[in-house]
Amino acid sequence: MRRNSIDCLSPDVRKAVRQALYARGFRDYAGLAAELAAQGHAVSKSALHRYGRKLEEAVKAAELATLVQGDEPHRNEAPGGIQLDFLDELESEGA
Repeated sequence: MRRNSIDCLSPDVRKAVRQALYARGFRDYAGLAAELAAQGHAVSKSALHRYGRKLEEAVKAAELATLVQGDEPHRNEAPGGIQLDFLDELESEGA
């Protein structure tokens, strides 16, 4: 299977991409692509959109699972009510 341009980024940069996508509400892929290009990373808007779509689905599933379990969402890191630490776990699961 072919690796995409996001998989080729360092773990720290991938984490920053996940956080940026989440913070932007999974929007402004062109702006994020431009920021990454300014840092020397060649990632297209389309690659970010594909990655962001999968990540957004995983975030929504995690939010729903939290609500179904009756737990209160964690609110200490992200404005949307989810800890961003779990995004690292999604990465290792192939999101």
